[in-house]
Amino acid sequence: MKEENTMKYTDISGFLPQKENVYNKLLPYADKLDEESARLFLDIKTNLVKSVLAKETRPGCALWTSRLIKYMKIYGLKFSKEDHIGLIQLYYALLTIPNLEPTRINKFASTLQFLLKKRHLISPEELELEWKPLYDLCIRIMETSKTDLGMYRYFLTLENTLKNLIRFCRIYFPVEATQEILDEFRPLLCPHSTADIACAIEYLELFLPVIMKPEQANIGYNLWLEELMNLWEVCHNASVWENHLMWLMARISNFNTGYINWEKYIPIMYVRFLRTLQLPIAYRQKQTGKQFKIDISAIAIWIVATLGGSSDTAFFHLEKFMQILESYYHPANTGKWTPKIREMLKKLNYYFVERVHTERYKKPSWQLLAPEEFRLSDTDIDKFVNIMKPCIEQAMFSRQGSHDVTQALQFLAALRPNIIVPMVLEKLYASMDSLTEPHKLTSSIVSAMGVSRFMVSGTKNNYPEGPTHVIPLLFALLPGIDPNDINKLFVAFDLISHLANLAPFVDCSEASNYYDDLTEEEHIICEASAGFEDFMVQLFDKIFIWVESNSLEFVRMEQHELDQKSKLESLSEFALLNLTTSVLFQCSPSIFMTVLRKVHNFATNRIMESKVSGKLIAMLCSCFTKVNPKETLKLFVPDLCDTIKILLNENENALNEEHLNDELAYNLLLLSEIVDGNSHLLQYIDRLNDILEKTLHMKSVHGNKLSAHLLNMLMMSLTTVQPTEYRSLTKSYDTPIKDFLIVREWGKPGDLYNLNISWYVPGEKEIKCIEMLLHKYLVPELEKLNRFVEGSQNIEKNDLIQSLRIVYSILGCQNVLPLWEEPALNLIESVIPPWAFELTVGTDHAVKMPDGRNVRKTIADAIHAVQKKILEVDEGNTKSLQFIIRIYNILVFNKFTGRDFEMHWKTFHSAKKFLEDRLHQKKAHLRYILIDRVKLHQEFRTESRSCTFTETHKQILLDLFELGISRYSEVRKSAQTRIFSAINTFPFSYTILAPSIKYVLQLDTIENHEKFKGCLHILMGPKTTPIATRHDWAFIRDIWPLLVKSKPCEKPSIVNLMTNLSDSVKRYFPTIAIKIEVTDKCLELAHIIAKNVPQVDLADFDEIMTNGREQLEVNNKERMKNYNETIQLLLDACLDGNLHWRHYLMAVGFMRELVHPDVKYSPEVVNFFLHAMLHDLIGIRKIALRVVLFILVQNKPKFVKKSLSLKHFGITNRNVVPGIRPDNQWLLYNSKTVPNSPEEWEQLRYVHKQYIGFYTWPKEIEVYSSPSEQPTPAKRMDMLSPQEKEIYNFFCDSSNVKMLIRYFSMEEKKGKDQFNVFRLLIFKNIFKMFEDKLLDVYISHLQELVDDKQEQSQRCAAELISGLIKGCKHWSYDSTVKLWTELIPLIRIAFCNFSVETIGDWGLSIAVALESRDPNRYHWLLEFLMDNPLAEQTSFIGCARIYLLQNALHQQSWRNAELIHRMLEYFKGYLAHPFQNVREKISYCLTSVFGKDVVFPEGNVTNCPRVGDFFEHVMPRLHELYRCILKEVSTHEKDRSNGFVNNTSLPLESLNDEHREELIRLFKTVSKYVTGSIVKTNCSAVPEHYQLLPLACVLQGNDKDDELKSICSNLLAVMGHSLILNEYVPAALKAIKEVSNCPLWSARAVVTEFIPVLIFHNMPTIISKKEWVTEVVDITLKLLEDNQPEVRILAGKLLSGLLHYHFIPEPLELLADFKRKSKASMKSQGTKRKFADVRTRHAIVLGLCAFIDSHPYDVPDYLPDVFQHLGLHLNDSEPIPSTIRRTLGDFKRTHHDNWEVHKLKFTEDELLVLSDLTVPPSYYA
Repeated sequence: MKEENTMKYTDISGFLPQKENVYNKLLPYADKLDEESARLFLDIKTNLVKSVLAKETRPGCALWTSRLIKYMKIYGLKFSKEDHIGLIQLYYALLTIPNLEPTRINKFASTLQFLLKKRHLISPEELELEWKPLYDLCIRIMETSKTDLGMYRYFLTLENTLKNLIRFCRIYFPVEATQEILDEFRPLLCPHSTADIACAIEYLELFLPVIMKPEQANIGYNLWLEELMNLWEVCHNASVWENHLMWLMARISNFNTGYINWEKYIPIMYVRFLRTLQLPIAYRQKQTGKQFKIDISAIAIWIVATLGGSSDTAFFHLEKFMQILESYYHPANTGKWTPKIREMLKKLNYYFVERVHTERYKKPSWQLLAPEEFRLSDTDIDKFVNIMKPCIEQAMFSRQGSHDVTQALQFLAALRPNIIVPMVLEKLYASMDSLTEPHKLTSSIVSAMGVSRFMVSGTKNNYPEGPTHVIPLLFALLPGIDPNDINKLFVAFDLISHLANLAPFVDCSEASNYYDDLTEEEHIICEASAGFEDFMVQLFDKIFIWVESNSLEFVRMEQHELDQKSKLESLSEFALLNLTTSVLFQCSPSIFMTVLRKVHNFATNRIMESKVSGKLIAMLCSCFTKVNPKETLKLFVPDLCDTIKILLNENENALNEEHLNDELAYNLLLLSEIVDGNSHLLQYIDRLNDILEKTLHMKSVHGNKLSAHLLNMLMMSLTTVQPTEYRSLTKSYDTPIKDFLIVREWGKPGDLYNLNISWYVPGEKEIKCIEMLLHKYLVPELEKLNRFVEGSQNIEKNDLIQSLRIVYSILGCQNVLPLWEEPALNLIESVIPPWAFELTVGTDHAVKMPDGRNVRKTIADAIHAVQKKILEVDEGNTKSLQFIIRIYNILVFNKFTGRDFEMHWKTFHSAKKFLEDRLHQKKAHLRYILIDRVKLHQEFRTESRSCTFTETHKQILLDLFELGISRYSEVRKSAQTRIFSAINTFPFSYTILAPSIKYVLQLDTIENHEKFKGCLHILMGPKTTPIATRHDWAFIRDIWPLLVKSKPCEKPSIVNLMTNLSDSVKRYFPTIAIKIEVTDKCLELAHIIAKNVPQVDLADFDEIMTNGREQLEVNNKERMKNYNETIQLLLDACLDGNLHWRHYLMAVGFMRELVHPDVKYSPEVVNFFLHAMLHDLIGIRKIALRVVLFILVQNKPKFVKKSLSLKHFGITNRNVVPGIRPDNQWLLYNSKTVPNSPEEWEQLRYVHKQYIGFYTWPKEIEVYSSPSEQPTPAKRMDMLSPQEKEIYNFFCDSSNVKMLIRYFSMEEKKGKDQFNVFRLLIFKNIFKMFEDKLLDVYISHLQELVDDKQEQSQRCAAELISGLIKGCKHWSYDSTVKLWTELIPLIRIAFCNFSVETIGDWGLSIAVALESRDPNRYHWLLEFLMDNPLAEQTSFIGCARIYLLQNALHQQSWRNAELIHRMLEYFKGYLAHPFQNVREKISYCLTSVFGKDVVFPEGNVTNCPRVGDFFEHVMPRLHELYRCILKEVSTHEKDRSNGFVNNTSLPLESLNDEHREELIRLFKTVSKYVTGSIVKTNCSAVPEHYQLLPLACVLQGNDKDDELKSICSNLLAVMGHSLILNEYVPAALKAIKEVSNCPLWSARAVVTEFIPVLIFHNMPTIISKKEWVTEVVDITLKLLEDNQPEVRILAGKLLSGLLHYHFIPEPLELLADFKRKSKASMKSQGTKRKFADVRTRHAIVLGLCAFIDSHPYDVPDYLPDVFQHLGLHLNDSEPIPSTIRRTLGDFKRTHHDNWEVHKLKFTEDELLVLSDLTVPPSYYA
């Protein structure tokens, strides 16, 4: 069928479509759609091409781009490959137009994403895109200073849109571009510049091509893969950029699976994954403070891509990884790690299934597949599923994220249902028996839903017994339908629905009479299928009980809001509807009739209240109508009609009573819901018409509503095109069993190309019936309304509502009511005429008024008149106005309240996800899901229709505006919602509202409070694209000044709205283009597309194309004129002096938002904002501060740059050799060559960017020319622009500066003020523009500021000094010397006045001042800071100076090597400083100093201080301290009997000399440095750091020095948590071993706590070598037999952890050894021997207990025997019995929840032993 349709379309259109939306072919009018799509695409293509050729980006390109997106959503990529490629190239060219505004970028980028989404359609050989234009676009949007300052404004989503687009486009970047990209970004890979390297890694991840042929690897990923992995290993502690690098590795592994050998990287990668999860393993619960964030998706992609092949390394590490995580999936273990590990579980399974699908089932395309030998085998799949199974078993009962777990189960069940489904069913059946754990049952049911498809279709999936569970499971679920547990009820409903859709309820019990080939499982299923009818009967009995419990008094608490449903009611209705339709559509006709009769008896033999339970019953009955309208209507309609007639006849006043009889209301409710029977209604239309005649005008509001609903349902049912059945199988369920054995079709997916959908499409008879009803009920109502409008008939309020309700109900037939035909209105000037997106949606029939008029037009005119009349006579009739709004909603948008396409779309996808098969894909969904998807497409087509904007639309929109400013809030809200929909539907329709908005804004806000409020609300909507921020300079010019000039109102609602409107403008007003251009490349590509088939006719377009450039210039000038007028009007309003302060603030804010990167503010605006900085209002001053900064940036002189000759500096090659090399020595700070003369100052050797030269050289180095060649003030003073003159004159005026400084140094908010970077930037730009001409003005004020000790004065001084230093970048040598001559003494004074509050400000000031500045040009400041910082009067000032020095040297760290060496030498004498604060600052400096000790595998050694050298300097003294402590221990009192130290406190008091204190202080300083280094720098612990471990473990036990104890704890915590490289592991193990042999038992205890932390966080690395594992186990067992019981107990916990995380390779051998030793008899000869024997026994018992503790949530087969061995030691000496009881207590506690399951692992004797162990002996025993 697919091939036939494609060939047919090829014949019609002349080309083969790329990718059609297949659902169009399944619609009942599919034969008309090829012609329609060809017409639509040709129109869109033609007008898009014309828009480009006419250089009309707006509205032309923007409008037709939106229509192209809509076309693709409806028809898919239904155009030729030539057009596909042409459109991609055209939009790529449009996207990269210079200075394109953000909204257009977003629109074009989104369109490109849509076009590039199906990458298999176009190969890289067919399409090639250049990467550089996209990079330039990224730079322009995200990297420019104008963006950072807020001068270039865009929505936050634009960055993500652009990045996503690059991810689509990079597939088509040529592989040869790899080298270009590396050349661009490699120079930025300087580890010492975090921002630069992070930026470079992000761009490399975004742009590097990774899809290539294996033979292209040498010009592709081989150029960078090993290099970047080495960089990651060198900087293994760099958390800022490793996520981007991980994504790059995930991409390269995913697209080149099997072609890259990851073997050597696997262990360290798993270490990184482990620390990302932030599991709660830490030394004494101390967290390190450093967060590592890698996206779980990237981790999962990489892991899955590395699996397979001949090596088992990847599977080995994955298994260990999941074993580590297993216990954290248990519901008892929740924390911040829980969402991450849950996502890990889902994503691993998802990407594994995707890989299997790609390798086995995916249709071949140009994309590279893994080599045959690396593809996943069946064994690999089994291995993977078994690895995942224990974790998913634990996660099943998690209280959060059940959806993720269910999806993970679904993916695994798709792979191996025979492994996963039995496990889920076992859990489900077990939880059904539990009365105390309802959560387990609901979780199990949800899990069963996820695997239900693979259970039912088990025969096809190597799980033949799967379908046998269906019927028992259905019966088992019936008790779950419990009104008292609504959650359980809903999930039970869902599972029953799923099972019904998978396994239709048809009795096949006689199958054995016709089939000889039935399998054993089929025999069981067929015999059990006889119970389907019984199940359905019991099911509906349960439903009846639930419905009866849902009466109004039990469910409804909000009695005053009876018309609105509660959330529970809505959920109940949805659940009931979903269940009933599912089981009824999927049951045989005989079962259907049985249930139908049962429901009929239940519904008609009782009277239920009509609000809740009655509504549920009515909905239940309506489901039967949907499934079998013929039988349902036959049973219900005559009965209900007769009952209603009898009730009406019995009570003659029933029609006039205000309160409807309960029985009549209930029967009307049933009838109104049950008439959804499409053409089957025709035979009952007379009866129904009779009921309508009698009830439609009832005085009872409730009765009228029900009757109107009946009419509405009739109209909708007869006119709505929809499927008539949703069976899971194509064949009817009444087919004889001998012809069709349905059980063999259970779970079978539908064939998308042979669905055989049965559609209802209204025919002649139905249209005639609709026409009759419309003429009968609509015409009288319209006549009645016309008489009301004319005044000839008075209508009561309720009667008017009744008439409008009837009109609204009749519009249910809107599908057959064509739109009015009127000339289109031109809302905006365009070269393209108005156009309508007209779509076929079903029927060609049209219903008209009796006189032939258009029904919609007639109703629109009548309702327009009625609205005017109501507003004139009774505006308080809000219900009538609400109906008018609803009627307009249908007339304009074809939307009924309650029919939500978006909700249908969400529920469809939710159901599809639960039952989809990700393994086979190819739309292999169940048939009913495919039918529902086709119906969704029909609804989407209906909603997507649009028409041209006509005079009637204008009338309706203005009417809605009138209601949108009504005095009643509910009317305003409803009308405003429809206005926003209209504005979104009809582009530029907001222009229609402009005159009305202008009129309202000029009204008196007090007298017209509600109108003004409504108008403000309208301007603020729609939410993300407010009308007030439309991209229309003429509209903005008209509206914004009027807002500002509107009359002030002090009502809180208006005040808040005005504030919110200002915020909306600030948030949602992006930069709008003023000067637009279209490149020649765009024109060229448009011509190429025009020539593709179907060709675009441009014959009549030549003149417009010729005049395109001229018209573009005219439009640009018009935009510029409107922009300037807007600002001038706002400025005039401010200068008039009559504005209220809030309006003045709004006007100033608007002028700030109007900043434009391409257009300067006028001199008048410049003058205004300069003086606004001195305004009394702080809000005005803050805005003015930002705007003045914009002005300074706009008027900044363009400084001259030159390219440096690399050869001049001896740079002969650009090879990657990171570090200090002979060719970059000239960049370093050198006190001997710093510029000390004008000649040296003028040299071209000063490079400000830190990254240049460290990693590799860029192709070209651009530096600023010498100061003499720059546009100095002396050269420019006679040529200053008017704006520059205003700036200069203002800042020259000392009174202005004095006032400005006074405001800057005022406190704004006590304790909340911070360093203000914007003020710094103002000072910087002032001194950049005018250099030292203004210096004298500011120096005097600066003197006052530094003298003042007040916090705000000091902060202002810091900002001013930082701005001065930044601004003197291009000053001459003499001016610079003069500056430093003035500045250094002031900074010295400031040092004396530092306070705790301002030290941070001064640190930031120095850091910002020297950021991106060549240190050689700032040697005055650096040398001043280096000058003996600790010689100050107080330690506080000394600390402050160290802090400033550290910040200064950190800015160009690797280039400040000389200064760093000097600083280190200086601090070496102060490492043991007596003051704690000084030591802390020194330790921070050491962290910064040694953070530069980064050595690359092939790089040069850094010339910065080396960690190894430093430790050689300090360790002899620290070893001395260690030896002294051990010596004291050896002479300390020992226990003569056992030879171990009794005391835990350290005998440091005996070292009572000054030297000891000095050594302790030295240790503190070094330890704090190491702690900071591990946490803050690119590298974690290095081998030298582990030399501190023994001393830290020894000193940890000191209780007399809290600081020392804390420092040791922190050191051990961060060292334990740090990543260890392979080459560092021996050093770590050596240090651990040394401590384990330490004579001080407290040190041994500390290291026993330390070992599990270190092992856990580095387990993948350590288990990669057997000798390391053996060494750790030996140390553990040695500690287990330690003399000290405390150490043994800790060692037992350590052993338990190692066993729990499967660290020990052969645990059963170790267990056997423990068992053997436990049987040895205790010998008691001699006290010493007795002690040794107890120690050994205790160690054995601890070892056995460790095996029990290592299984907190399960009971492996070997565990029960362990209890037998423990029982033998229960009467041993202490502490053995207490150890056993503690272990058993923990075991009972952790196994309590599932003890009924766990105890099955024990024999009766073992249970008896366990009881003896856990129950203490009787006192009287």
